[in-house]
Parts: sequence; structure tokens; C-alpha cells
Amino acid sequence: PELWPKSFFCNGWLLVNNEKMSKSKGNFFTVDEIIKLYSADTVRLAMANSGDTLEPANFDQSVCNKAVLTLAVFLDLMKSMVSGSEPLDAGAEDGRFVDVWFANEMNRLVQEGKKFYESMYYREALRTCYFEFTSMFDQYRDICKAAGIAPNKALTLRYLEWQMIILSPICPHFCEHGWSILGKPGSVLDSRFPSPTKPVEISLTKQGDYMFNKVPHDFIKLLEKASKGGTAKSAVVYVAKEYPDWKKTVLAKLRKFHGEKKLPLVAQEDMKDNPEAAQQWKNIMTDLMQDASLKPFGKHLGPFAAFKRDEAVASGASALDASLPFDEFALVTENVAYLKQKLQADVEVRTADSLASPDHKDAAANAQPGKPGIFFVTEQGAKGGGGGKAKAAAKADSKPAKTNGTAPNGSSEKVSTITDVKKLNEHLSTRSYCDGGYQPSKADAAQFAVVPTNISSEEFPHVARWYKHIHSFTAAQRGTW
Repeated sequence: PELWPKSFFCNGWLLVNNEKMSKSKGNFFTVDEIIKLYSADTVRLAMANSGDTLEPANFDQSVCNKAVLTLAVFLDLMKSMVSGSEPLDAGAEDGRFVDVWFANEMNRLVQEGKKFYESMYYREALRTCYFEFTSMFDQYRDICKAAGIAPNKALTLRYLEWQMIILSPICPHFCEHGWSILGKPGSVLDSRFPSPTKPVEISLTKQGDYMFNKVPHDFIKLLEKASKGGTAKSAVVYVAKEYPDWKKTVLAKLRKFHGEKKLPLVAQEDMKDNPEAAQQWKNIMTDLMQDASLKPFGKHLGPFAAFKRDEAVASGASALDASLPFDEFALVTENVAYLKQKLQADVEVRTADSLASPDHKDAAANAQPGKPGIFFVTEQGAKGGGGGKAKAAAKADSKPAKTNGTAPNGSSEKVSTITDVKKLNEHLSTRSYCDGGYQPSKADAAQFAVVPTNISSEEFPHVARWYKHIHSFTAAQRGTW
């Protein structure tokens, strides 16, 4: 009995392209047929992606079709990296922030992936160890290219080696071939699962998200508005060292309530289902409004306090600190070349108390820790500025100019949603997110807003699983997708 299995996994119906496999439907395949149609490893990858636990396993042929192409492209990339045809930087792997960030993200993903493998959650393991792992490397290369630098050689080779190891349980033949390209001895199947080279630092993950996702995203949206007055030729970024005094007071009060366990770490939309939290938040707002020093800022108190509360829900009590745990000015300055490429304009970085021109006063005033302001100068002399939650202003001498021949993409862009829960359940049975990508998007935010809250997990398991995941993000986070 001590040798008997302690547990086992099973799944529901085997589906093909979200339909029950049946000879009458023409979607029945033997193992031999499906391997000849694709390959053993692409079939294994699609099966790993088909679902975990008791969910019906859906074999999606589009996953196979895509894998046939992406795996071949990956091998070509690996060959170019190993042969030296793609330039790599031979410097220290901790000499630049982008390298330190990428190394930390690799450590984080292999750590997460190992837990999923050990618990036999193969779809989650595939997501972490392949989709997110390759996506992170692609972003690293994009950042390096935009900044005019080469990826670090040691980190790149480590990435390629680790990728072969952590994907080998799912795609052993592909990884064995890649192992030989790397010139590694023996078999990849005999190698040990990677261990993080350093403890994972959540602060580095947050800094990377700030520098390579949040800041460019916010600036590009402001650039689209400013470009109505002509193509932007330069920009000045303003970084604030500290909050205004009134915001410091609000943060101090929020920290005090949090220390007394009286700050409800609950999103505003969930307050209605939590009377105790709603009452606690009401008490906090009453306290803020009664503070004489805050009365001149009355209309801003609620939005700012709620925003910082939502940030605390997402990232912990550190969101209530009056200063950032990293040097924001140094980080932005180091990556100014990356911002230049993303904005297609010259970029200068200054502190908020060092104006390049009196016209920049509003943009600098809107900057706050973690939310730099920016001022654009366009070819026609029109200027646009913004920062934090401020809107960019732009003036045109005549007709609004187009940017690159296309109209700017505004946040009012409509996203289609699925109102039939049954159809939505079928749609989500083959993907983690609404648009089929590997991270949430505007489509998920729009769909989340129209989905009922009382979804039956038995009747609609895929919608329930998706809803629970999207609900874990705050309204502020969903608003940035």
C-alpha cells in the first residue's frame, strides 16, 4: 500500500476546438494521425494548454498551428544568438537596470513554474514557463533595441538554457534539439530544474512595470492628444521628489488607520457587499473632510484617497508611503533613450522644481512620486503637457494635424462584449483572456463590467474561473488595460 498512488487527476470530456470529439463531426483523431498532421511536441503543447483539474480538456488546433511556427522561429533565434550573428553585450549582468530587472523576472518565473509543475497544473506551468517566459525575453530585447544597446550575453545564454529545461517536460524533443544547439553535454532531460540565482525582489518587478509599461503607456496617451497640434519634436519629463503637503497629510492618516486595522483594503465596487468596510471608509472620509488644513482640497480628497487605497489593495501597504522605495529620477534618466524611441521625440528629464520654461509650470505641478509629468512641444509650436491624472493640452494654428497619417487612438474606443453567458463560457474554454492573449486587456475590463456577479461555477466553470481572476485586480488596474 505504501507504493500506491496517493492521488490522481482526471478530467471531463475531451473536446476538439471546443466541440465533443466525435467521428460523426469529423473531428476524431488517433494519436498517430494528429502527430503526423503536426508533430509530437506541438500536440503535447496543445494538450498541456487544454485545461487543468476537472475542466473538460479542449484540444485547440489553432494552438498547434501557432506552435509549429513559433517553435521553428525560436530555434532560428537560438542559432543566431549562439553563433554570434545577433550582437550581445559581454559586460557585467548587473551593470544596467534593464539587465537586473530581466534577471529578476527570470528568477520569478522559474520559481512560479516549478510550483505549477509540482502540483500538476500543466496549463499554468505552460503559461509561466513558455508563454510568459518567452514574452519577457521579447520585451527585454525590445527594450534593449529601443535604447540602442545589445542584450547581455550571460543573461541571454542563461535564458536559452533555462527555457530548454523548463519546457522539456512538455516539449522534450524540441528542447533536446535546442540543448544540442547550445552545445550542452548529455540530455536536457537529465538536467536539474533551474534555481533562482538570487532571491526574487518584488520591488524590481514593480520598478520594471513602472519604467517599461506604465510610464510609456501614460506618455503615449498624452502624446496622442498633444499631437493634434502637430507632430511632437521634443518633450520634458518632470519627476517629483515628494508629494504636496496636503497629500502627505492624507497618506499619513491612511497609514494611521491601516496601523489601527481600520483601513478597509477593499475596492470601491465591492463596498456595497461589505457594510463593515463601507462604514470604515465613511469614517475615514469624515476624518479627512474635518481636517481644516485639507478643506481647500476638498474635491480632490476622495479621488486621491480612494486611488491610494486601491493601490494598497493591489500592492500592499507600501502604496501608502509618502516616498518611493527607489530613485525615480535616476531610473527614468537611465532609460531616457528608451523613452525617446517610444515617443519618437527628444526627451529631457528634470525634477519638478527645475522648470525648463515657465510654460511648463502645470506639467511639473501635476507630477507626483510614481507619476511623472510631461510637456510636449510640437512642430507647429503647439504645446501639450500633463502628468498624474492631468490631461494633455494642445493648440493648433489651423486644422488638427494627424499623427503618422492616422487618427489618435482615444480611450473611448468601443470594445465588443458577449452578453450570452453560455457563449462566453464556450469562448473562454479555449483561452485565459477574452482576446486570446496571455495577459488581461481592455476586452477583459469591458467584459467584466457586463458579466453578472452571481455566476454558477458548476454551470459556467470557465466564466467563473475568468471572473474570479479578473476580479482580483482593482478598478484602478483594470482602467490601465
